Amino acid sequence: MRSYFLLIIGSTVTIVLDQLSKVWAVEKLLVPTGPLPAEAHMIRTRVDVVFESWFNYRLAGNKGAAFGLFRDLPEGMRVPFFLVICLIAIVAITVMYRKSEGQRLFRVALTLILGGAIGNLIDRIRFGYVVDFIDWFYKTSHWPTFNVADIAISVGVGLMVIDMIINKEHHTSGGSGAASVADQDGNTPSAN
Repeated sequence: MRSYFLLIIGSTVTIVLDQLSKVWAVEKLLVPTGPLPAEAHMIRTRVDVVFESWFNYRLAGNKGAAFGLFRDLPEGMRVPFFLVICLIAIVAITVMYRKSEGQRLFRVALTLILGGAIGNLIDRIRFGYVVDFIDWFYKTSHWPTFNVADIAISVGVGLMVIDMIINKEHHTSGGSGAASVADQDGNTPSAN
């Protein structure tokens, strides 16, 4: 259990920060105030300007995955589909975490990805869509609105890539951390 301490605590902190930020966004931005509507397209928002030229808080509901992928799945399939995908991801992350003993950066990456995935899954179960509120833009071009869970997932993926670059030998040699030396026939010397 001690080996899963970072995964449990780190993903829990990520989930809590994500959910608290969404509560804040709904309370601050939803017009009129009250509970979120049942349908994402019914959300009405006020815009809170953070930096006039590129950053607003604007409430949005995302029925799909990143960049709205799968948003057009039928209502009865969308939440179960994302639930199954998330459960598969949880199992895969747990297995990778267990097998990554001594790879601190890789474990932090997995922790952030898990926390972000569960944070967004909570929204899907509660509302049928994910609550997004961070709006970055340039002039009239807007990046898809996102949230703290999305940031955690993106940072986690970035850290995973950095870890794979830094520890290339570890990832390609089966975990030994050092490449093997082979003779001309491909045989590696024994350690006798």
